Amino acid sequence: MNLSVETSSNLRPERKLPLKSYLCALRYSPAGSRIAVARKLFRYLFRRLARSTAEICEFDSLGNYETSYRRLARLSGHSEKVPPPGEMEFLHSIQNRGAHPGTISLREFLFLTAFASILAPERAIEIGTLAGFSAAIIASAIHRQRPDQNGILVDTIDRNTHSVVESDKPVGFQIPDIIPNFASAVRVHAPADSGIVRELAGRDELQFAFIDADHQHPRPLLDLVRIAPHIRSGGWILLHDIRLGSIGLAGKERGETPPGAAFGAEWLFACFPFRKITGGNIGAVQMPDDKSALIPMVLQLMELPFEMDASSHARLRTALYKGLADLI
Repeated sequence: MNLSVETSSNLRPERKLPLKSYLCALRYSPAGSRIAVARKLFRYLFRRLARSTAEICEFDSLGNYETSYRRLARLSGHSEKVPPPGEMEFLHSIQNRGAHPGTISLREFLFLTAFASILAPERAIEIGTLAGFSAAIIASAIHRQRPDQNGILVDTIDRNTHSVVESDKPVGFQIPDIIPNFASAVRVHAPADSGIVRELAGRDELQFAFIDADHQHPRPLLDLVRIAPHIRSGGWILLHDIRLGSIGLAGKERGETPPGAAFGAEWLFACFPFRKITGGNIGAVQMPDDKSALIPMVLQLMELPFEMDASSHARLRTALYKGLADLI
């Protein structure tokens, strides 16, 4: 099956919420939340689902970082923000540090750094640690904006205890090398998955999160469903590899070995119905005032074929339906 074709046909913006999806949501949601789910979703049976177009802010190089930073600040509603002292020096010092398979590229970590710097949250959560490169740069960006703040700046979560890129090293092994003076500001949770977020943050507590774990559908969707209740209205969730599936297909068509054509993050970003900003293969989505408005998107994406092994489908669907109640 050509999943890109499947996506374009199933994510048509003019669609209404299918009755089948509505009934499944009622059937499989936790018993105590079914009435609330029914009330929230009923109106979507009769009106078109929301859609949105991503605004663009790509970081091409270190040379135009400040220009792109200012544009991203305007787009995210913080037009007064400028790069803090020491940011450019730090970025120059680490520009070649992320040279591990699966680690974000230069353009992507510039976007990630700028977003964390602009928002300057008290702390952040990351799902998908790997070597710890992105967790370290998020912590560094927060630290530059909040130099007097002590304690944990980033909680990073990974399902593995050891890095998949260097199996003899624990996940997050790069963190002490990148931020040696405050490595303890990053707390690694491994082995764990996004279900642990409810133990790390209260409802509407966070302003910023980064999802960069398993990109196979519906894993990114489940990660977002689990973390969204803990992101305040107007807060942002960043998603990595929002073009991974298309990049993989293009490589396959050229006769090259694809890097892994998982569409999970790509479908999620494309279908997200509220404000979003793309930085290329990385993007940011903004939480709406009413998070239950995300439920039709969740159900719509659940119609797409799961990319995970079939043995996990029932468990993932159960987790997603349970997550619907937390969005209300």
